[in-house]
Amino acid sequence: MISHMYLQPDIAAPGTAILAAWIENDTEVTRSGHQPPLFNIDSGTSLSCAHVSAIVATLKSQNPSWSPSAIRSAIMTTGANLIIV
Repeated sequence: MISHMYLQPDIAAPGTAILAAWIENDTEVTRSGHQPPLFNIDSGTSLSCAHVSAIVATLKSQNPSWSPSAIRSAIMTTGANLIIV
C-alpha cells in the first residue's frame, strides 16, 4: 500500500567519520596548567544532520525561489563519493 502519510528518506546522512568543530574556550575540560583549546571537535552519527542542514540553508540563501523539491534534487544530483586515505 502506498500512502502519502509516510516519510521517505531521500537523503541519508550517514555518521561515519563526520566531524564537527566549534569555537569554545572551555576551561572545564582543560587540563591544569594548559591553555584551553581554540577549537573543540566531536564526531558521531548525529553530527551529520547539522552538515546537511547547512547545505540546505546555503542552497536556499543562494536560491531563494527554489522549492524544497528543487533543493532536494540539487543535493541528490550533485553528490560525489569521496575516498579519504
